[in-house]
Amino acid sequence: MPTTAPSSRARLLAAVAVPLVALTAACGSSTSTSTGPSSSGSTAQAAGGGDKPELKFAYFKGDVAGPEAVVATDPGLSGKLGVKLKLVPIDSGVAGIAQLKGGAFPGISGVGNPPTVAAIGKETPIEVVFVESLDSAGLVVDKTITSDDQLVGQKIGALVGSTLDFELRGWLKSKGLTDKVQVVAFQSEAALAAAYKSGSVHAAYISQAFLIDLKSKGGRVVVTAADIAKLGYAALGLLIVTQDYAKANPAIVQQLVCTVRTAQQLELGPDAARYITPAAGILGVKPQQAIDGTKDYPYVPDAEQLSWFKGADGQVTSGKLVQNFTLTGEFLVTQKRLDAVPSPTVLAAHVDPTFVEAAYEKNACA
Repeated sequence: MPTTAPSSRARLLAAVAVPLVALTAACGSSTSTSTGPSSSGSTAQAAGGGDKPELKFAYFKGDVAGPEAVVATDPGLSGKLGVKLKLVPIDSGVAGIAQLKGGAFPGISGVGNPPTVAAIGKETPIEVVFVESLDSAGLVVDKTITSDDQLVGQKIGALVGSTLDFELRGWLKSKGLTDKVQVVAFQSEAALAAAYKSGSVHAAYISQAFLIDLKSKGGRVVVTAADIAKLGYAALGLLIVTQDYAKANPAIVQQLVCTVRTAQQLELGPDAARYITPAAGILGVKPQQAIDGTKDYPYVPDAEQLSWFKGADGQVTSGKLVQNFTLTGEFLVTQKRLDAVPSPTVLAAHVDPTFVEAAYEKNACA
């Protein structure tokens, strides 16, 4: 099959043909943006919007400073967008996808692979344009479990239906433990952490913010998200947009990819605090919390970005994203959130390499 749909190839030509100055300046009043309602009463507006048209974009609050928050609060980065970025907070990827489908905004930063694949399986017209990060979670056990074989017969807590749940079950399958442990579903990680501390569960697969606390109280980490990702069960943070928005605004989407990429590099650099501190204001946490939560966060390195979109044969169907999405689809079927796993061809139709190719091969971010 072709590596991209005809419309994607057309967008690649359109995006690359746009002069680089257009990728770092305002695109004028002709730019279409989301005009749907906000998902909540609070929004976070970009610095220095001027007379640019507004673009609503969904994001997650919390300890980790997502790159979109840095872009929105840094005048140097937001000034490279041809739109005034207005961030709309969401509580979950599933809710965010539903709001996107309803027209509240045309894109989300940091959404996970389970809600993304569920949306694809339900024919939601979205596409992945950038792979932001892996996960930084881990399986932590208390002092009652001193060796890995003692996991047999245990209850392991996890956030139900999440990327964390996907990762944990993938690891259990790889270790032959699927039928030998009981995965206990929790509706929030705060509830899971509380259950672990009370001894209701002696093992928990939980994200970095809670993992740090549980480790400080004597918890032992059995396996990390980075370890599990090597098995193919990676929990991803994705930048997605609707297909209509990408088709109508390739230059804006290219700018978003470029500024998000730059923000991630700055967040892990020597001046990280300078960029994360302003972003903390829209994350709902104190600056030091955001700095600590973002330190060493596993953003996907530049050298690996293209391999997520295409395999060694140049096909999207053999890229790591489609492989990951296939495994994610299998997970969603077991969770009864999909009736069938989307085919590689269907999945590939929602993975657009246009913008990362332009960024990494055509120097569009220069």
